[in-house]
Amino acid sequence: MRLILIRHGQTASNVAQALDTAAPGAPLDETGLAQVRELVKRLGAEDVDAVFSSPLLRAKMTATPLAESRGLIMAEHAGLSEISAGELEMRNDPEAQLAYRDVFFRWLSGDLAAKVAGGEDAHTALERFNVVIEQARAAGTGKLVVVSHAAMLVTWLASRSTNFDPGLLRPTPLANTGVVTLDAAAKSRWTMRSWQDRHLD
Repeated sequence: MRLILIRHGQTASNVAQALDTAAPGAPLDETGLAQVRELVKRLGAEDVDAVFSSPLLRAKMTATPLAESRGLIMAEHAGLSEISAGELEMRNDPEAQLAYRDVFFRWLSGDLAAKVAGGEDAHTALERFNVVIEQARAAGTGKLVVVSHAAMLVTWLASRSTNFDPGLLRPTPLANTGVVTLDAAAKSRWTMRSWQDRHLD
């Protein structure tokens, strides 16, 4: 099975650096819409069997054109939502940014019980996300596109990929409409083949 993970396009909340994790979330802005049009072109040669999306508006607005370009119906899955920012929701001040970032890097280092006040821990988030992926894998899906969110995607990669390196985030954090491809490895494990435009050995 080939998995194509995609972060949604840009929103006004991204520009403002607001912690926008709750439904429905901000829609794509004009830049985000242009990013999606370019994404459809970039992935035009990819054979895709299914397109899944987080229920948040920005993810659905990213996934729908990808599905429609292939005559597919986009499937919405609550398990693909962003990891909740809890009491920090929609804050964009430096204190809130640092607090969420600190918890995020604790997740990457294996502290999956960490969470912000009123938020979600990585154990819970990974379980719901992985259920969606493993159900598709068990169903024999050949190539699956999943549109989700930065913290959710990177935390899942750190947990499930056999070759994820946190150093990838330093020069090139997962950008809006950034694409990561993986191939199925052992049960519930995956091997990254590309990180955005960089091919991995």
